[in-house]
Amino acid sequence: MKKIKLILVGYGPRGKNWLQIIKKNKKTEIIAICDINEKTKDKYTIDIPFYSKISNALLESKADGIILSTPPFNRMKDVKACAKYRLPILVEKPLAVNFKEAKSLVNFMNQQKLLLMVGLNFRYLPSTLEKIKLIKSNKVGKPHFSKFIYERWRDGKLKRLNKYPLYMKHPMLWEQSIHHFDLIRFIFNSNVKTVFATTSNPPWSMYKHHTNVNAIIELNNGIQINYIGNWQSNCKSINFEWRTDCTKGVIIQKKQFSNLSYRKFNSTKFKNIKLKKFKMWSDDANLLLLDFINSIKNKNNYIKINNDHLKSLKIVDACIKSSKTGKKIYLNTSYY
Repeated sequence: MKKIKLILVGYGPRGKNWLQIIKKNKKTEIIAICDINEKTKDKYTIDIPFYSKISNALLESKADGIILSTPPFNRMKDVKACAKYRLPILVEKPLAVNFKEAKSLVNFMNQQKLLLMVGLNFRYLPSTLEKIKLIKSNKVGKPHFSKFIYERWRDGKLKRLNKYPLYMKHPMLWEQSIHHFDLIRFIFNSNVKTVFATTSNPPWSMYKHHTNVNAIIELNNGIQINYIGNWQSNCKSINFEWRTDCTKGVIIQKKQFSNLSYRKFNSTKFKNIKLKKFKMWSDDANLLLLDFINSIKNKNNYIKINNDHLKSLKIVDACIKSSKTGKKIYLNTSYY
């Protein structure tokens, strides 16, 4: 079977992880790496052509697709360079640093009839897939309202992390909440109708801009979510809880990637749901990569995939607008 040949653009912390994922996948082959900083080369890149300019990598390598793992600034330049060679792209989130730019990127790739998939790997978690199964089984009935809490102290200066979130606007929303908002849409199978939100930054924060988000999110199907997310909680342990109240009971997830259970209304005990063994940041990324490969082959599906991410980004943008104006934002408008 012919392997999908990939160029990896960006060899920072996430790029290094992507290289290992591509190497381990039997359906993919890494044929080139591109990073403006050649000092990022290491023992894993010795036998792989390494370029400092994306134009040279594209010109000299016959690729089937691109993994774009660069910071989200000036993305249009890289996307247009790849489009010139008719290459589909799997891009790390965030797609851009504002909704207008993200929309322009998607519209451009739609016009070019090329795939632009965003790497939202939380969709592939066992906890995500089992929660969808549970809701579809009707064991606890139809979801009506939900509470989503994610609180942590994130040390943005750690060597293994990208440093740009320390200075970007609304880093929590663009880097973390986007995962949560995408899961809300994905699991509850509905887009968002309205958002009312506030954002802030505590005095001890190491980040330049707002790291705290409080939002009330209403979906088109009537489900309401109370969302609390922050990156600068003054406690180093992560506090995570996602509770969903349904017509026949409740679903609770106590850890971000595990600890999923449910309880029927008349029951006295929660029933734990057995989750498949899973290596975080590896198995999920591999499933995302396989999805990208399948999407490359299914060329007719690119517009649906490209547009889907914008529906999650709308929630991020609406939170920012609501926080600035103090008003509820309606997402079913011509702007979006």
